[in-house]
Amino acid sequence: MKKLTRYLSVPLAAAAIVVSANNANAGGINVFTTRGKGGIEIAGDWMQFAIPLSALVYSMAISDWSGSLQFAGAYASTYATTELMKHTICARRPDTPDGVCSDGFPSGHTSSAFAGAAFWQMRYGWYIGAPMYAAAAFVGYSRIESNNHYWWQVLAGAAIGYGFNYLITTKYVPAGSSVSVNPAPGGATLNFNMRF
Repeated sequence: MKKLTRYLSVPLAAAAIVVSANNANAGGINVFTTRGKGGIEIAGDWMQFAIPLSALVYSMAISDWSGSLQFAGAYASTYATTELMKHTICARRPDTPDGVCSDGFPSGHTSSAFAGAAFWQMRYGWYIGAPMYAAAAFVGYSRIESNNHYWWQVLAGAAIGYGFNYLITTKYVPAGSSVSVNPAPGGATLNFNMRF
């Protein structure tokens, strides 16, 4: 089963990110061109993929195949939910004329960035999660500042990216490490065992 997990997790996670990038281009939003865009918007375009990709690369670099599989599940679920909502909910963007439906809800950039940031935090801890959340928040800000989304569309994207990681991602415990609680007179003892 470990071999199957190892061989499936990497392509699944990479495919989720690639499909997300390709769909952004197919939808008329070319995230890879800078023509007519400000620096903040360009940075947000790139960071929406850099944050989750960095999580995938790190989990593969430390051979955390279970983490890679969890990332694939959380990211793919985030992506599928975001796209389903974008194509079924009529919500205009700030730059869309009144009365015209567009794919404004939720923000796909923000859901992608927060899916990566939440994975970092929930799998590997706050020391790396906090800066990743700050970067993901910047992506959300870039969508508002560039007049592509309203704040509530950005918050919805962040909640979706966070929510699927909350449901799927578990804390990373290195192989050979364990934590146990043992009863003791008047309380309990907490034991940590790590192999170096």
